[in-house]
Amino acid sequence: MNAAELLADAKVVLLDFDGPVTLLMPPPMNGEVADALRDVLRQHGAATGFPETTDHLAVLRWTAQHARSALEDVERAADELEVEAALRAVPTRGSAELLAHCREQRKPVVVVSNNAAVAVRAYLERWELADAVAGIVGRPQGHPERMKPRPDMIHDALALRGAVPGEAVLIGDSVTDIEVAQATGVQSIGYAKTPRRGEELAVAGADALAATITNLLLASGE
Repeated sequence: MNAAELLADAKVVLLDFDGPVTLLMPPPMNGEVADALRDVLRQHGAATGFPETTDHLAVLRWTAQHARSALEDVERAADELEVEAALRAVPTRGSAELLAHCREQRKPVVVVSNNAAVAVRAYLERWELADAVAGIVGRPQGHPERMKPRPDMIHDALALRGAVPGEAVLIGDSVTDIEVAQATGVQSIGYAKTPRRGEELAVAGADALAATITNLLLASGE
């Protein structure tokens, strides 16, 4: 099936947040947030060893594994900075229309994000989209090791709607989204925002690709 057919066939839509809904932390913001989390680690005496990356989620994962005593403070800083970013973020083109389409079709949408649920909620409320979402499964507080591509969050999202994997489709823009969809038996639509990303998602095993969210809607007859 193509992307539009997968969307039409699904009873529940699992939607990644950062990318398909909004670009939460465009450069250089992403690097600044990662730096801020490393500063918190330094305050806890972790002077070396943490990842030099612009991905703040990688810093969170590292903290959970190597500096557990600092996790509460690092996670609190991450939550606060994500909320700040969410209040400045703008919708990915077509994302609001996708939510409206799913609501009209009585397809509940559950946002499944490695970002904090409070940040997702702040964004949705700012853009008056909260009523278009049936649930939010955000980063497991205190347990960043359970983030995607671990299957836990997908299981939680399915349980929230009383659904089984074969009734759901996951729309995401990262290889980890495709990996977790395969691990849980959920169909996947890769949001291929660039040709290179499309190649990566295809290699990872995406069931279908959509170059834009708008194209996905147009193919669905919107």
